[in-house]
Amino acid sequence: MLDSATLFIASIAVDFGLAVYFWSLWIGDRRQPIALWIAASTSSATLGSLCVTLRDIAPNIVTIWAGQLCFINVFVFLWVAVRLVHGRQRPGVMLWAGAAIWTLLCLFPPIFQSENLRSTCVTVIYAAYCLTMCGEMLRGGMRRQRLSRALTAGLLFILAASSLALTIYTAFNQEAFSPVQRSQPLAALWLLLFLVIYIVLIVAVTTLELSNEAERQRQVAATDGLTGLMNRRAFMETAQGHAAAQCDIALLLLDIDHFKRINDRWGHAAGDRALTRFATALSQATDQEVAGDGEQRPLIARLGGEEFVCMLVGPDARKAEKVGERIRAMVERGGYANDGFGMTVSIGVAASFAGACDVDELLLSADRALYRAKDGGRNRVEHEEQGLVVSLDATSRTAKAM
Repeated sequence: MLDSATLFIASIAVDFGLAVYFWSLWIGDRRQPIALWIAASTSSATLGSLCVTLRDIAPNIVTIWAGQLCFINVFVFLWVAVRLVHGRQRPGVMLWAGAAIWTLLCLFPPIFQSENLRSTCVTVIYAAYCLTMCGEMLRGGMRRQRLSRALTAGLLFILAASSLALTIYTAFNQEAFSPVQRSQPLAALWLLLFLVIYIVLIVAVTTLELSNEAERQRQVAATDGLTGLMNRRAFMETAQGHAAAQCDIALLLLDIDHFKRINDRWGHAAGDRALTRFATALSQATDQEVAGDGEQRPLIARLGGEEFVCMLVGPDARKAEKVGERIRAMVERGGYANDGFGMTVSIGVAASFAGACDVDELLLSADRALYRAKDGGRNRVEHEEQGLVVSLDATSRTAKAM
């Protein structure tokens, strides 16, 4: 037979151990808010179990009001952790709503002196927070670990339902909950269920946070730290995937003209600003020209130094030239380099039909076109496709327009 007093003592030991672990985790790295809220939750669980264990021994203000207040905060603090791990904001007023409602209810003698009314009120608060966490687990926005989140939500629902069922049972049997003074198998069974589900929920939240951290590290490894664009490795991995999918692709290889002069004359800080502003120009120009037509979003990356690349999936060579010319014109107008210096860019364009060549070959073709743009006077767009070379600069386009 389950002994409720023994289970409460075991619960205190388990909760205390978890609290020590998560407090040490947070103290070691205070950039981990999830660890802080789990530590607060397990600390509240420890204090709550200790208070309830002292029922009929310590004053009611400790065993009833303070004990149940701690248990309410167990769910509240864990709810905050669940929200944060899903990338949502910490709740405001609702953070302390359950504790405030419980305190106000205890101020009314008819409620505070009635075991049934107290149990009903506090169980409703427990169940509300459990169901709220269910909703957080099942809401959209995180595709990873759907099965584990659904399982955790189901266990929370079971905990809420079992809490309400236990309250109804004790109300009909007029049985006060006193784990030290008498053996109460149903109460002990509920405590065991609570302890198991609580530990599972902590494990689920911790696992989700570890998954989030792995994703953040993956993004850092794939991102250029200065411009926020993809780096070379991430670009090559993604671009190879498009090439393997037999897509029509076009590459724009871009190099800022005379970038060394900017660094030498204006300093490296100015060079960094030039790179970030150029990255902004590149992103906006490609979005305006391509994304609006329903085609796939372009892949943009900084390959290194002042060299950038843009992959367009779907458009033909002429569309890629149009995008390249728009970028060239935006940079030349100086809208992204207004620190006292101007910028121009040379662009090499290479396009390929589905399956005609791989990304490395296309980069080599774009690089050859880029060198022609540099040799031809810079601030121009050169295009190469299957041996066909097309030279596009500002002067030739003006002549065509005339």
